[in-house]
Order: sequence, then structure tokens, then C-alpha cells
Amino acid sequence: MSEQPHVPAVIVEATDAEVFVLPHSGEVVSLAEEVSCGVALDEVRRMQAHLSEAVRVLSGAIAARAAVLGTKTVNLSGGRKAEVRGGPETAYDAQELERLLRLAGMPEERINEIVTTEVTYKVKAVEAKRAAGANPEYARAIEAASTTVERPYSVTIRRR
Repeated sequence: MSEQPHVPAVIVEATDAEVFVLPHSGEVVSLAEEVSCGVALDEVRRMQAHLSEAVRVLSGAIAARAAVLGTKTVNLSGGRKAEVRGGPETAYDAQELERLLRLAGMPEERINEIVTTEVTYKVKAVEAKRAAGANPEYARAIEAASTTVERPYSVTIRRR
């Protein structure tokens, strides 16, 4: 199989409007036209789903072959290598394990080395905003401990 050249997606500035060139088809989409953008986004997501399935199938085939070869690294053409990661992983029910080890007579100190406690803190934004609105000191504290994080926009395309 020959290696295809990478065709980057391109945003091109036209006179008053920007356009986007779809990398898989070369189609030009006006970024000022939401209908064209939506149709193109739907098409790209469908292609992405097909590509994700291809990645899953091909990765499974490489992992299966690597297992037969007894290696996690498979040499490919052109000096490339496929490195296999993942596979079966043991998952534990920490509370049940702790209970069973205790019943088995294991010393508490050793149980605590095996089963550790993990604490996470989460701020309820709605409650923080309510507290900030109720008291200026709380508002200053909440503002001092918060930052705004830019997240990429997500658009869902629904079929009728």
C-alpha cells in the first residue's frame, strides 16, 4: 500500500468571507454560510466514524499478529514501527478487596499499603455563584480561586 501525501485543511481568506477547503475532497466551504458548514461538518463526522472503525480493525489485526510474534513492536516498511499498547488490565473492587483481606487476617498496615484512599475535590459552580452573590468577601475569594478555561465549541448534527 503506497503512502498518501498529507493534505492539510486550509482556511483561505477570500474577499469578504473566509472559506475552508475540506481535506478529503478539496471541496470549498464558505465559513460565512452556516448551512454549508453544517452539511460539511456532518460529512466530515461520517468520514471520521469510518476512519475510526478502520483504525480499530487495523489496530486489532496488528495486536493479534504481534501476539503471535511474541512482541509488542512490529517493524513496518520505511523504517516505521507499530508499537502495541493496552490489552487486558486487572480491575479491582477496592472496598471488597479491603474487606476480604481483613477477613483473611492481613494486618491493617499492609492492607493500607495495598488499598489506598484517593480524595478529589470538585467545586459546584452553581453554589459558588450563589455564595458570591450573597457576600462580597465570598465573591472575592471565589474569584481569586477561579480561572476561565477556553474550551473548543462542539456542534451536534441531528438527523430527522
